[in-house]
Amino acid sequence: MARNCPSCGRANEDDARFCSGCGAEIMFACPSCGAALPAAAIFCRACGAAVGAAAAATVVTSAAAVPPPPPAAPPPAVPPPPAAALPFVPAPFAAPAAQAGAAGAVPPTPPATARGAGGPPRKGPGPALLIVLIVLIVLVVAAAAAAAIFFFILPSGSHSDDGATTPTPVESASTSASPTPVESFYLAAATGSHANALSTVEPGGRIRVVSAKVGAQAFQLAWSQNGQLLACVAGNSDHRNLWVADLATGSSEEVAFSTPAVTSVDSVAWLNPHQLLVAGFTTTPKNQGEVAELVVIDPAVREPVAEPLKDADGVALRGVFVSASQDGDKIAFVTYTDQQVDQYGMATATEKLELLDRQSGVVTELGSSQAEFEVNARSFDDPLIAPTGDAIIFRSAGSDVGTSYTVLDTDGSTLMPAKRLLYPAGYAWDPTGQKVVFTGHSTNWKGGSGDPTIFYVFNRAAGGPAKVIARYEKTAVQSLSWSPDGDTIAFSEWDQETYVTGNIYQMSPSGGDAHRLVAQAMLPAYQPSP
Repeated sequence: MARNCPSCGRANEDDARFCSGCGAEIMFACPSCGAALPAAAIFCRACGAAVGAAAAATVVTSAAAVPPPPPAAPPPAVPPPPAAALPFVPAPFAAPAAQAGAAGAVPPTPPATARGAGGPPRKGPGPALLIVLIVLIVLVVAAAAAAAIFFFILPSGSHSDDGATTPTPVESASTSASPTPVESFYLAAATGSHANALSTVEPGGRIRVVSAKVGAQAFQLAWSQNGQLLACVAGNSDHRNLWVADLATGSSEEVAFSTPAVTSVDSVAWLNPHQLLVAGFTTTPKNQGEVAELVVIDPAVREPVAEPLKDADGVALRGVFVSASQDGDKIAFVTYTDQQVDQYGMATATEKLELLDRQSGVVTELGSSQAEFEVNARSFDDPLIAPTGDAIIFRSAGSDVGTSYTVLDTDGSTLMPAKRLLYPAGYAWDPTGQKVVFTGHSTNWKGGSGDPTIFYVFNRAAGGPAKVIARYEKTAVQSLSWSPDGDTIAFSEWDQETYVTGNIYQMSPSGGDAHRLVAQAMLPAYQPSP
């Protein structure tokens, strides 16, 4: 039977595979699914049914028959980027091919575009454009990886037996820290290689010098309650002067006392923004265990008249290491009596930890001991009263190296028993007066420079022992300060090799990494919030 060509309509023989008139392939329809098949087909390529001679009787005569698409052209031979450099796509937005690849399946091939059904197929990107795209992807992935390392990978550390982390302070030299805790307060500090410049440090580490030189070295910084005046005790081991800076005007002056004529200042404490308590010697101390006059001055007055601090009986008080509560109503200090020097030149005295209630004038003795100055054995060094005035932390020195910290209630009861450490370095209360941070080395210290400084926090409300919050290798801490918002602790270190001013770091009260704020600075003191 003749077969008509689907292209030109010419009749052809029954076994013809191509038209004798136009050369077009003669197609047949599958008897099962109707798919167009070549004349020589034995099985249907669409449904797999056998066609053979029985199917050859049905000829596709429609001019709209669609020939099979040619095999897809292979992609340009451009090597793909390494698997590790591929960008991460979140699962809800992942492309089907990416999802299949992640599951280990072969991604499906997109269907080929049919000829004559909507014009010519779109031209794919050429090899040059593909190379450019791959380079851009690699650059984007590299930037994303760098950002991930910066933000999510912390410095290496270990865990101590008590679960504390072991972060390492930043060691690169810089006058600003990045990143640093964001603070809205000035941080006062003694700056310079000899710590003899009085300065404020901004949150980014920028230094603003208030007084270029206040003496050989600064020993104490104290803010007034309103954060406007900054007192500084500076000088040398034999003679120390008092400086007061006004942050509102940027001025600073050395205080000259008229009455009594104070020749050297031991320590200071603010009672209110207009009254500064000064422990001042009227004669230069010749021996350890001497006590100073406790006087109150108005630092805004030039050559102020110093009024003696008195008890309920009108007796002028004497002592050293003064500290006051936030409202100035409670004052802690140390007194020495019965000073003696034995036949071997060993100086001793009876030392007492005292607490003055300014409202009633009552002085309470919280503890008494025998001080042996030649071996630095003292029981009540540097008492620091809580801002709330209801607790005191102090240091006990058993020798040049060994010491301990104790926290007492102002009624004399023990809140934290003595914590024995080596080489202590001060302490700081949080603004609520419930927590206090202190540092030192373990009593198991072997004398190596790698022995870490340990940071402890004692929580009065929680009770129990002090908790380790951090351990820093190769760090010798000088002093600490707790920010008014309670979010940051600042501490300074000294250079263990050259014994000069070190750096000021900031850390979270919960521990973790410490970030250097400024170099060549010590005695950090946060400015009270307005």
